Amino acid sequence: MERKLLEASLTGDVQNLHQLLRDNPLILHTVSLASSGNPLHVASAHGHIDFVKEITRLRPDFAKELNEDGFSPMHMASANGYLEIVRELMKVDRKLCRLQGRENKTPLHLAVIKGRVDVVSEILSACGECLEDVTVQRDTAMHLSIKNYQFEVIRVMVDWIREMKKEHVLNMKDEHDNTALHLATWKKQRQASSLSYLPQFSGLHLHLLLSDNHNGNFDFRLLRPYKENCPLNILFCLLPFIYNNLTGSCR
Repeated sequence: MERKLLEASLTGDVQNLHQLLRDNPLILHTVSLASSGNPLHVASAHGHIDFVKEITRLRPDFAKELNEDGFSPMHMASANGYLEIVRELMKVDRKLCRLQGRENKTPLHLAVIKGRVDVVSEILSACGECLEDVTVQRDTAMHLSIKNYQFEVIRVMVDWIREMKKEHVLNMKDEHDNTALHLATWKKQRQASSLSYLPQFSGLHLHLLLSDNHNGNFDFRLLRPYKENCPLNILFCLLPFIYNNLTGSCR
């Protein structure tokens, strides 16, 4: 990228951008394909909302480009928690929510990993199907939230899963055939009787629900005698359990 254009992008200087365009009207069309990214990448990564608005007006196609690290402007804004920029980029194309970058990670995946709760909510409000997108390791956003101990994100996604009736997401398996619920209970799965302190599941052995008898899937019907019509409450119940007992990788 041309040095002056890079400086304008780094500082979010819209006036400088306009001067550069007056000096060279083709400056936004000569950004090197071999560069580390386009001006929208830089501005999105640094939170310059006015600069982002101007670049998307002039070159909306920049929003779909991946940089050399395999990330789009939407990925960078989501990872950094820049909610207004996420909203602005979604005005260009809501499908940017599902744009796959390095390791097939989407903007939602990066927001989940970094614990950007507001961004997660914004993306899911625009595109609930994002919950079903998987990385090359077959991790869903729910897998990633548990693996990265992002408990507030888990709470938000559980609300969206309930609202959109996408409980099947909790049965999706990663590359090790673990569902999100497997991950949430992994460290204590072999000592399931110790979970009897959970009031609404008193006497219920969690390992039976997650056993091979159910082909690794969570059978929500088994919960009805214990918590009527609210199977997702198990994740809420397990949040403090995960925090206190889940250390290191799950597998």
